[in-house]
Amino acid sequence: MTNSSEKTIEQRVQDAVSRALGIRAADQTMTLRMGATPGWDSMGHMMVVMEVEKEFQTSFPPFRLPELTDVPSIARAVQDLKLK
Repeated sequence: MTNSSEKTIEQRVQDAVSRALGIRAADQTMTLRMGATPGWDSMGHMMVVMEVEKEFQTSFPPFRLPELTDVPSIARAVQDLKLK
């Protein structure tokens, strides 16, 4: 098994989104996107954000939350926070 330091940011985001929405690893081949992924509605979005913040031990500023609509956009936002 790969530990979190060996995974890419995008893989860790995908894992966090899957945990937040209760998606099995086998189902991770689907596109994980707000509105297209079962359970990723407005309430699910908050669960996703909280799980990603927990995974990376960070906090997104409120104005960024509407931008976090899929795995790539969340991974970019995490990267931006890590660069600061």
